[in-house]
Amino acid sequence: MTTTAVRISTVTSPTVLLAVLYPVVGALAAGPAGIAWSLLGMVFTVVIPAAIVDVGVRQGRYTDHHLSRREQRAVPLGLAAASVLVGLAVLALAGAPRPIVALQVAVLVTVLVATTVTLWWKVSFHVAVVAAAACVLTLLGGGWWALSWLAVPVVGWARLRLTAHTLAQVIVGGLLGAGVTGAVLITAGVA
Repeated sequence: MTTTAVRISTVTSPTVLLAVLYPVVGALAAGPAGIAWSLLGMVFTVVIPAAIVDVGVRQGRYTDHHLSRREQRAVPLGLAAASVLVGLAVLALAGAPRPIVALQVAVLVTVLVATTVTLWWKVSFHVAVVAAAACVLTLLGGGWWALSWLAVPVVGWARLRLTAHTLAQVIVGGLLGAGVTGAVLITAGVA
């Protein structure tokens, strides 16, 4: 069971989920052209933050790519938020479709809120991102996309099985991810 939990945690890491989510949102929002816009957003939301963590792991500043130690999260997550903010400015100024800009805002606000919480308490970013993904897919795609919510308890189970989080940290992560994403998309008028 532990091997399964490790595999689930690896496949559903925030970086991997966002890398999959962005092109899907782009396609749902604006077809093939939306995919190109989403790839631009991914540079600032996935590529740059992943590189920051990877360099930190290689240099021994961070224990692992999951940033398992709460005290190691503030700097890379702060830098990730800065990258997402720059990406937001680029997308907005370049005229990206509203759903893609809204997704970038949702990622930025989620990172900022979760990072603030994690300074005192280790919230689950895995569950926050999978819940955010389920929320955006349901609001933008509807129908069968609502089945993506089934991934939330699976990822929560994996994080609990690995003792990476407590039940409360998993629940708060899910509420935070879905709540922030839903609020941003509804406020932006894209849901």
